[in-house]
Amino acid sequence: MVPSAWQARPNAPAAGAPVCRLADLPDDGGFERVFGQGERAFRLVVFRVAGQVRGYVNECPHFRVPFNFNPGVFNVYDIDGQRDLMCAHHTAMFHLADGFCYEGPCAGGSLLAVPLRVAGDSVLVA
Repeated sequence: MVPSAWQARPNAPAAGAPVCRLADLPDDGGFERVFGQGERAFRLVVFRVAGQVRGYVNECPHFRVPFNFNPGVFNVYDIDGQRDLMCAHHTAMFHLADGFCYEGPCAGGSLLAVPLRVAGDSVLVA
């Protein structure tokens, strides 16, 4: 089986890897979990979206930089009935439900989704 794009990255977590507790997820932002260290670290960001958890590689497709400028601070907004993420570096806007970029320098692109599952009060890589 060929690994997906996120699985082929250095330090990508394996299926079943613990990410966080549900209580760690803020209602108005994201939660970042880093696997590995340094430049080759795998940065995963998790959001609550319509009662579900969504995970994405924490990397803007525009310049491959993290969405957050400050640690743990993600710009999440409710716009037209959707939860959206704004890249702190380039102001690109993404729908959190599907990762689609609808505005900014990478419009038409998408976030790299990481499948997650909830087991009890824990969020795990699916």
